[in-house]
Amino acid sequence: MILFTLLENLLGNFSFLIIITSFAFSLKLGILLNLVFKDFQSVKIQQPIFFLLMVLIGAMVVDFAWIFQLSQFIFFPGKYSYLNNFFIRIAWGFTAIQYQALAFFIESLVIKHFHLNLRQCITLVISSIFSLFFFTFGIYNLINGSSSIRWPIEFSVEKAFSIYGLLFLLPISIIIAGLALKRAKLPRILQQQLKTLILVLLLPHIISDILQLYPFNFSEISKASCFAFVGISTLLLTIAIIYCIYKVIRLRFLNFKKHVQASSQFNFINDFKNVLEQLSTATTIKELGHITQTLFKEAFHVPFNRTKLYIRDSHADGTFELSRRQTAIETFLRTTSKETLNYLKQDEILITDELAFSDFYEHTQERRSLLQFLDAINADIFLPIYKDKLIIGYIVIDRFARLNQFYSHSERDEMLVFANYIGNIINLLQNQNLEKLILHERELKDELFNKHQEINQYKESIRSFLRTSKQKEIGIIFYKNRRFIFGNQTAKEMIKININTQQGHPLSKALHTIARQVEDYKASQLLFTKDSENNKIVLSGVPNLEQNNVIITVYYPEISDIVKKQIDLLQDPTKWDYLLYLETTKTGQLINQLIPGSGESLLNFKLELLKTALSKKATLLAMPTDDVIDMVELLHHISLRNSLHMLTLQGPSANHDIAIKLFGVNPIFGNQEKTKPLLEKLDGGTLFIQNIHFLDMQTQEYLAEFIRYGYFRVFKSEQKICSSIRIICSTNQNLYSLMQEGTFSAILFNELKKTTLNMPSLLTLPEQELKELAQGFTQQAIATEDFKNLLQLTEREKNKFTIDRPVSLKELKNKIQKLLVHKSKKNQIFQETQFDPAYGISDPELIHAARLGKQALKDPIMMAKLWDKFKNQNKVATFLGVNRSSVNRRCKEYNLH
Repeated sequence: MILFTLLENLLGNFSFLIIITSFAFSLKLGILLNLVFKDFQSVKIQQPIFFLLMVLIGAMVVDFAWIFQLSQFIFFPGKYSYLNNFFIRIAWGFTAIQYQALAFFIESLVIKHFHLNLRQCITLVISSIFSLFFFTFGIYNLINGSSSIRWPIEFSVEKAFSIYGLLFLLPISIIIAGLALKRAKLPRILQQQLKTLILVLLLPHIISDILQLYPFNFSEISKASCFAFVGISTLLLTIAIIYCIYKVIRLRFLNFKKHVQASSQFNFINDFKNVLEQLSTATTIKELGHITQTLFKEAFHVPFNRTKLYIRDSHADGTFELSRRQTAIETFLRTTSKETLNYLKQDEILITDELAFSDFYEHTQERRSLLQFLDAINADIFLPIYKDKLIIGYIVIDRFARLNQFYSHSERDEMLVFANYIGNIINLLQNQNLEKLILHERELKDELFNKHQEINQYKESIRSFLRTSKQKEIGIIFYKNRRFIFGNQTAKEMIKININTQQGHPLSKALHTIARQVEDYKASQLLFTKDSENNKIVLSGVPNLEQNNVIITVYYPEISDIVKKQIDLLQDPTKWDYLLYLETTKTGQLINQLIPGSGESLLNFKLELLKTALSKKATLLAMPTDDVIDMVELLHHISLRNSLHMLTLQGPSANHDIAIKLFGVNPIFGNQEKTKPLLEKLDGGTLFIQNIHFLDMQTQEYLAEFIRYGYFRVFKSEQKICSSIRIICSTNQNLYSLMQEGTFSAILFNELKKTTLNMPSLLTLPEQELKELAQGFTQQAIATEDFKNLLQLTEREKNKFTIDRPVSLKELKNKIQKLLVHKSKKNQIFQETQFDPAYGISDPELIHAARLGKQALKDPIMMAKLWDKFKNQNKVATFLGVNRSSVNRRCKEYNLH
């Protein structure tokens, strides 16, 4: 009660009432201007528009009269102007026009061909009499200009009109509109509009006016007591008008909009990408139907079984008998007029509710034919699917699939986007070239990935040269009488050792070598070596015959120097860019560390290895078994993959366990485990299959399909799943011979042979290359420079490797390590010699951990990598050479378990 009193006092405040009434006036003025400047071509629409304009004008005059009267009470209290009586009488006259126009407006919406009948003519005459009465008194008062007192007859007429308008005129029109809603077959959109207008706007308007005028006791005294009701009714009606604008205009009120408006709650752009992935792997019409039903359920809230996809003249899955609905559709498309088909093509999608609403206001023969067609097939939506201007299929949504919702303009556009895309897929399926498209798309993606990787390598290579660009000066060294003399300051800064006293240093040995070669051959010589900071430098020596000495220039290499050094060794000179990457990038450093040889055979293999590592194609490794794991770990690391899984096959698979593990299995075959297939679980990782020739033929076929198209089929199923996992395989058999014998899949063989890494056999490697390879492993094994000169391999020791050749790189490394340990013990320097702890390790991440040793325990990231690698504290402790208790303490600290 207290709240109602406060509200009444607030709404009875003149200033507040002026604000509310002014806002209502502005709102109606905005609607009026929008209607005036709207171009309405249809006569059927122009009739209710005219009535609505009269309603708005009458309401605005009433609002203006209230504003004038309230302003007088605020600024001139106690005075009553004759202008005030003039506006009151004019307002009553326009109220009669407003009520009559409102009655006609409501009836014109529900009557298709609106003409004035006898009752309407009588009400028009009565309303006109009331209006003329008020206008006459108002004009007379204005001309007279002296009377500020209203006559008693005016109050009697006001009372009579209020009873007539509120209890007879408007209620009858509302009843007629309500009966039309039940009896006539009005469009659903129009029905919703009328319900909103009557319930939200008209009934509250009548009730508020009755509350203002009740008990219809019109006088000067009673007039001032209704201000609170005026404030309440104005406020509520303004809110009702705003709500009606929001709700009714969105429902194509008087065809303001071409389609129903609504805010979409489904993020179509983000979620449509999932549909695209499913469509890209669909190979049957049945799959397309399932995808369509799923999308329409999630995006448009259409029940799953209320959406149907039909394909015209589809022979992809055989010949089917047409259903009753398909027969009706095909008959309509064959027999209907050309104008109707053109209308269908122009409108793109048929929505029953919108078509019926448009036909109600603008009747055409084409719309009538299409409405009859939609009624015959009992459809809410008919969405034709075009390809080259021909209908190749259509999507049909059952009638009243969404009973309480209309299809909005955004949903309409989204359906058209889907129809355009699925049209291409249907065309591909019908012409049986979908697999070619998928294959072409995968090849383009692979090519794009390769180019991206090459660009990254090129950038890294350029950066390596830019880092030394500030040191473009050339150092000069003179050699005479077995002594070296620095010719400038640059040479002294680049060569940071004493060449004459530290003759065992590798850089000193390189300088002596080039100096002797120039003296012996009296010709210029070029030699690549490394400085004391392990940076590559170029030594260029020329003879100075006049001074009888040798001039040696020292500088950091340019791109041309790197390429010219080994380009003559390339079997394919176009691969000079990969030669550059091999010598200047981190990826190249990893490959050179695994294979430190630089002869023709090993160089070309390393280039092929680099090219393969930068791609993501399935790879077959043809090399000794001992070297396979090292090669796999290198390829995995360079590819920046997130996980590596190794699958070793010990013998031929007698059942389908491997296939089920890789691809999963159809649930109908009794597999109750809900574990993901390995190819799905390792998405984005690397899968290594050792001894791939042991796979059964069916599994080989499934694997070949995945390598070829980028998706795999669940075993014993047609379900397809995309995966970006990289496949690496190895074998010690001749796969071509197995294929000829029929024990290996020809399809899988053709896929694997595209990227096969054949490492040169050490048994047939040229002697000089094998010696350089052994020398490279020796340099890697010794961690310090102090004893390198003493532990270097002699020619005799190198010749032993050429006589008793190792089979694999691993075997060669082990032999060299044993030889170096033996030599260090023989020279009694074993305790002082520091061998590289990462010498026998090929995994790049483990190499760094091995060199850190016990310091790796302090690095949480490194410990996490070691735990992921070994999954065992004892193995981690053994690898780092520390106590298990230290590893256990760190694992608890870093929460590794």
